[in-house]
Amino acid sequence: MDALVLVDERFDVSSGHQLALSHLKQTNPADGIAYVARSHRNNGITAWIEEISGLDPAPAGCITVALRSRNHALASFVQPRQFYTSYHVAILSPRRPMTLAEKLWYCECIEVNRFKFNFGRQANRTLSTLPIPASVPAWVEDVMYERGRRGATRERAALALDTRRWEEYLLSDLFELHAGRFSRGSDLPHGSTPFVTASDTDNGITKWVALEPDWPGGQITVPNNGSIGAAFYQGWPFTASRDVTVLDPKFPMTPAVALFICTVIRLEAFRFHYARKWNTGRMSRSTIRLPGKHGQPDLEFMHEYMLSLGLGNLLDAAARLG
Repeated sequence: MDALVLVDERFDVSSGHQLALSHLKQTNPADGIAYVARSHRNNGITAWIEEISGLDPAPAGCITVALRSRNHALASFVQPRQFYTSYHVAILSPRRPMTLAEKLWYCECIEVNRFKFNFGRQANRTLSTLPIPASVPAWVEDVMYERGRRGATRERAALALDTRRWEEYLLSDLFELHAGRFSRGSDLPHGSTPFVTASDTDNGITKWVALEPDWPGGQITVPNNGSIGAAFYQGWPFTASRDVTVLDPKFPMTPAVALFICTVIRLEAFRFHYARKWNTGRMSRSTIRLPGKHGQPDLEFMHEYMLSLGLGNLLDAAARLG
């Protein structure tokens, strides 16, 4: 059995800033600092706030861990930008230099301890003493960072987002929209093809089925029921349920551009609910706002922006695997 160590042997653990969002002034991502709360979505970021005089934000590269959550205790994320935290969010600072791949690996190692906690038993007092592997497997770096195609990892300054200059586009102008074809995943035999449903976890995949894929990969899936608007990029061949709309791009879409667009689509989900589903018909008439250039989406900017967050080599690996 691999050797184990405690979390506080690999990280300095702090209780974070413990800020209440109601007392803070919110702003936009271009001008603000990330506010990380006990969410399992959007890297834990629930708002962007103005810098607080006399209180330094935590530096980029730290890990945040949700300590108290009804269903998502120990949701762990690497933060690519400086940030503040809400109550019951711990900050983990590596005791030695770590690559992004190592940090992502340890996020997964921390989250596998989630079964130990529930609403009545929180992780506030025990995070520091959770067991994690003493060393990172060699394959982690290989999978996460696939250095061969672009050479050494490049450090980039995060680009700014000026949403005031974004342009509006019909989803149906950007994508061919198709509904999934299966109604009940329970009727499908187990196999090796991802089955995407109206879920907001695990990239929307709730089962692996013994069927030929309906889609080759390279599409975005968006639930129109259940977890409405939980958009995911599918890099592998897959099939989908009828509660999912598959967005097949009419333009060359890199994984980086796809993740950018997924984030924008998720921001539109508040317009829909159980009684007003975001079905394929409504989605075809829906618009999203994106960076534009000469009347067309600025694909180059979106791609470069995602790389500027430090995700470049990870996205390269995803593209090769997909």
